[in-house]
Amino acid sequence: MERKKPCVLLVDDDAMTLRLFQDYLEIEGFSVTPVNAAQAALEVLIRGDHIDLVITDIMMARIDGWEFLHMIRKKLKLDDLKLPVIVMTAFICDTLEVKALQYGANGIYIKGTPIQKLVHEAKIQTGLVRSKFSDA
Repeated sequence: MERKKPCVLLVDDDAMTLRLFQDYLEIEGFSVTPVNAAQAALEVLIRGDHIDLVITDIMMARIDGWEFLHMIRKKLKLDDLKLPVIVMTAFICDTLEVKALQYGANGIYIKGTPIQKLVHEAKIQTGLVRSKFSDA
């Protein structure tokens, strides 16, 4: 029996990045719902579309990735076990990891690092592969 592809909600306001990441994730076995704004992503989640993972950029117009993540966790009440979220950024700061954890992110991807890191984290978060740190 063929395993169903995990569905990723991919959120980035840069069209080129959105397309590149969508193509790569699809090649790696994911079904991808690409959206170019957090508001559109919220509509997908509110509508109840089946989503296994959210990957969102942090730096976006109107609603940034932090506010979007806050809405997922607090307003929609989707905790990190119900809906894992990986945040992406090109801008690194000393408090990035702490802030990501405080907001409820399951992972961080730094743009410019090999995209295989993002794909591997997505596979871990959706159960396609097990973390090398798993007990079992």
